[in-house]
Amino acid sequence: MKLLRLQIENEEGFRSLQKGFEINFHSLANTEAMEQFRPFCFAGLNGSGKSNVLEAMANIFYHLEVCSARYLPESVKDPNNFKRNECTPDAFTLEYLITEKEAKPNNIEEFFKVKISKEEGKEPELFIKSFPFDKSVEEREVSLVPPIGRDSSAEGKVYLPDHIIGYSSGENEILSLPFIKSRLIHLDEYRQAVRDNYSSFKESENSLIYIDNNMSQAVLLCCLLFENEDTLAPLRSDDNTGILGLRSFRMNIHLHNFEFIDKETNKPYKTTILKILEQNQIDKLKKCATSWFLDQKAQTLWLDFYVNDATKAAFREHFDNDPLKCFQSFRLLYELNNHFVDEETKEEVYRSKGVYTDGKLPVGNPRQDVFHFLDFYITKKIKGTDEEKDLLLRSFSDGEHQFIHTMGICLLLKDRRSILLLDEPETHFNPSWRAKFIKILNDTITASSTGNDYNVHLLKDILLTSHSPFIISDCLPDNVVLFEKKGKITTAKKVSELDNAFNTYGTSVELILDRLFNYDQSIGDLSYSELESIDFNALNSKEEIEKVKTKLRTLGESIEKDMVLARLNKIKPKN
Repeated sequence: MKLLRLQIENEEGFRSLQKGFEINFHSLANTEAMEQFRPFCFAGLNGSGKSNVLEAMANIFYHLEVCSARYLPESVKDPNNFKRNECTPDAFTLEYLITEKEAKPNNIEEFFKVKISKEEGKEPELFIKSFPFDKSVEEREVSLVPPIGRDSSAEGKVYLPDHIIGYSSGENEILSLPFIKSRLIHLDEYRQAVRDNYSSFKESENSLIYIDNNMSQAVLLCCLLFENEDTLAPLRSDDNTGILGLRSFRMNIHLHNFEFIDKETNKPYKTTILKILEQNQIDKLKKCATSWFLDQKAQTLWLDFYVNDATKAAFREHFDNDPLKCFQSFRLLYELNNHFVDEETKEEVYRSKGVYTDGKLPVGNPRQDVFHFLDFYITKKIKGTDEEKDLLLRSFSDGEHQFIHTMGICLLLKDRRSILLLDEPETHFNPSWRAKFIKILNDTITASSTGNDYNVHLLKDILLTSHSPFIISDCLPDNVVLFEKKGKITTAKKVSELDNAFNTYGTSVELILDRLFNYDQSIGDLSYSELESIDFNALNSKEEIEKVKTKLRTLGESIEKDMVLARLNKIKPKN
């Protein structure tokens, strides 16, 4: 899965991206670069439009997923909640390369070039070309409309990514919105399956996954249960999280009910929410548990797991040695926590364009939850010592959780066609972690490919926004995109294509701050203002010069201070 180009074409544009905005990703002229680890880093000042590209991508793929889905719940079939001919943005062209589903590629010749076009007020259209993607190959349209009367998704569904992952370290409500809508679709899909006794339901078709704190727990759990020592090495390093393993955890499952209305009698009736899950996923989890107990009075199922090699072997056996299959079970359980959300609230979310949606989706208390983890203990090596300690996952710092989010999902999706949309993923990192973030991403993906006879880098693309010069310094100039806003016009150009192009890879953070962020200082503004306040023309005596030097001793070491001292030493006092 490799992105090529996105252009916004509707009259109103999208957020701060005007009509005609275009961003280019990989180039067909340099396919070798696609076979290497090269994430795209969006740089630029606040408000320059970086995050808007991630938001547009999430909205577009949400729309395509719903258009091509095999099955949609009644709530989404309501034209007030979803219109096939209306998207945000409403007109665009998106191009990318993708393999056939479950393919294990080694080179670009195994890919199709996909072009998705949408005009304002019309349904999107999908076209494909095989290698070499030029005029010698005929372009073929592939339908995004599911066939009538057949239990199958649209033909074009196979040319969409397997997974679109979203993560934001801040409150980027607009980025998360299509993912929240996807969760509600998944919930309604399952709810209708329970109502209609559709026992073969396994998981939602929808590919959008938003990694919040709850999902992060499931990601980490699956990685620690299924991955081997080699693939977990980047996560376990003492310089990173120091996580050595999983000690124990408890699953708390409340046996809540769905309430339906009988169509014949028009009377309400209740059915346990876990009606379908208990026949498959819950039964598997019981077989993996060290012990479990059903509290009939509290209507709660407790499953306890003391993790050892036998526990890991059980999970691998019952979930077909597939960590993603296990994660999908936890994902569905988490999404069922929204079971109490009323229809009116769902409609507000479905119809929302991403403005003032915060707080519209209520958060349940622990009693309302269908599922949550308890007593999630991780064995961790204490940095700088030989001590190993079992710690609750919730005691980890924000930076450690952020680290787990990103590295864990890369391991989980190692062999899936996927796009990762990461909005400032390093916000809570210390400077050392920011400096090594890109390397650890590379190490994680590379470790996950050990023993494979295909190139994992070809299966995924990573788009991230960042203000960190450390992260930019580890990205090549073809992969650093500078966003600039002049009036109402937003531009996105690769650093390699700028008038003042330079090599970002390995460039010092001071030079990156200067050339991309117009910040030419190595110290903060408050301390710098003390240097700026010096009036060199007013220094006429040795005493005045020494007084300034004494004042400068309150400042630490810096290039700016050294330059001021050098200038002071050149002054020839008049007396």
